[in-house]
Amino acid sequence: LPELPAEPAELPDIEQVAMARRLDVQAAKLQVESTAKNLGLAQATRFVNVLEFGLMHNTSNEAPRQSGYEIAFEIPLFDWSGARTAKAEAIYRQSAHRAAQVAIDARSEVREAYHGYRSAYDIARHYRDEIVPAARRVSEQNLLRYNGMLIGVFELLADARSQIGSVNAAIDAQRDFWVAQADLDMALI
Repeated sequence: LPELPAEPAELPDIEQVAMARRLDVQAAKLQVESTAKNLGLAQATRFVNVLEFGLMHNTSNEAPRQSGYEIAFEIPLFDWSGARTAKAEAIYRQSAHRAAQVAIDARSEVREAYHGYRSAYDIARHYRDEIVPAARRVSEQNLLRYNGMLIGVFELLADARSQIGSVNAAIDAQRDFWVAQADLDMALI
């Protein structure tokens, strides 16, 4: 049977690595920063100054002709762009909540993959260290019993079939372990 790797790392270590390495978590952080930058929340101000320049040329039949330059400076008295600011804050909060949900989903996915990996490792190790050696010892003892004419050929063949079954189960357990390790590696990315 192929050799299993050393004892797996603990879950908190893997979660920290995953949060630093996962591309979806990094993309969510960048999305939040981009949203804040696009909304101008870093330089957010509630005061809007409007300064307009223009050319004035009024002609009317009842009033004298007016021409010249016009400068207008407007300050909204009651509208402090509260609705626009509230919308920007809501969009930012929504983006932040989305990023938090991505991080929560990522941790959950890593935790689930780790538990599958850990249980597959324990099962494969149990087969490797206990089941297959025990089946081998039983087979050796049955061969000695057969040589001593204490059991028949059919019992020896049944025992060989049982040993083959335990080796096949050990191989399946190792396959499940390697699949679980691949799933964990994918969850970390």
